[in-house]
Amino acid sequence: MHTSAERTCAWLGDVVEVTGHDDPTVEIPRVSPGRGTAALVALTVLALATVVLLASAVTAIVPTTSLAGPTASPLLVVVYGPLLLLLGVAVTVGAWLLRRSRRARRATTVVAVLATVATLVLAGAVGAVVVATLGAGGSVDPWRALVLSGPPAGAAPDERTVYTTTPEGQDLRLAVTRPRGATGPAPVFVWVHGGGWATGSELDRAADMRRLADAGWLAVSVEYTLSRPGRPTWDVAGPQVACALARVAEHAAERGGDPRRIVLGGDSAGGQLAVSVGYRAASGTQSSACPSPVPVPVPRAVATLYPAVDLGDTHRRGQGAQQFAAAYTGGTPDQVPDRYRAVTGTHVISRQAPPTLAIVPARDRLVPPEGATDFVEAARAAGVDAQQVDVPFADHAFDTGPDGSLGHQAAFSVLAAWAAERVR
Repeated sequence: MHTSAERTCAWLGDVVEVTGHDDPTVEIPRVSPGRGTAALVALTVLALATVVLLASAVTAIVPTTSLAGPTASPLLVVVYGPLLLLLGVAVTVGAWLLRRSRRARRATTVVAVLATVATLVLAGAVGAVVVATLGAGGSVDPWRALVLSGPPAGAAPDERTVYTTTPEGQDLRLAVTRPRGATGPAPVFVWVHGGGWATGSELDRAADMRRLADAGWLAVSVEYTLSRPGRPTWDVAGPQVACALARVAEHAAERGGDPRRIVLGGDSAGGQLAVSVGYRAASGTQSSACPSPVPVPVPRAVATLYPAVDLGDTHRRGQGAQQFAAAYTGGTPDQVPDRYRAVTGTHVISRQAPPTLAIVPARDRLVPPEGATDFVEAARAAGVDAQQVDVPFADHAFDTGPDGSLGHQAAFSVLAAWAAERVR
């Protein structure tokens, strides 16, 4: 029969010889203060890390949860997911190893189980993004996703040239990045920036344009007049993009490009403009903001990221989209319905429309994904080669984090691979 002291020591670990009992040599556990303190510190660190993992896992699987804050929560999977997954593996292994030391086994077991569950959830979320990317023809570099590598060196465009001047005297520019190592006329990628038609510039994606140029494209990004209160641009921006497109076709050969192989792309508001201009060019109804000896060319393809192709739906259901939509059109869908109709993608669909890609984040709160889905389905019904790629666990602008992030790799690699297939 053991004393209470003996029972206490038995829980703690090592043994020590004690005399003065009926049995002159009774072995009871011995407390090792140094080892006990180290185990307690390790358990505390693992427990805190597990709390972070659990909060991340809950945020990942429950769209309305923002345990990481309103800014970080939408980026958890597509930016921090690989790092959190690596942390989860380390914490899980550490907790299960610590459990073998026999110290505070019950608490350590709880931490190990919770860390395992959270890690499996994060692995599922990150894996879903990777599978969607690879399934759509893209690629993922795990190392870049972990270190969140920066943009390629020398990302600035090779030149910025004025392609037209507005009646108000505003010079509008093209940012041109020439192809490197091309052995013949290069395909041309013309990009229209996003920003709610009210912000952004032709320099926003300089790093992406450089990467396209390194892959053999002549990459051109377009500036257009931005809307402001009292100055809607729903009937201005499109003709300006059309003018830019004609200028690019006119001068592409001088910069190593092939004007017969143009892909027109854009993100968000730029995606809406790319669809509108590309589809109207195909049907012969797109006006231009400038005279040109070259007509507005029909793009070989239109490639978009989270395009705002159904502005009425975006105004109704998008979180924070109302101010952008109203500034662009000059009112609400009830006030200016004809303007909303004019900039909605489904109303410019024709059988002549070029092949179209829409990369859509499944959790887009600003531009709800249903608008893009309805547009793609309508385009397909009309005979257009339209494709939608859904990116799980992603919100609007999911690709605008660090250059090497999982979200950026997913969006850019899929877009570039798809576009390359259309200009072969």
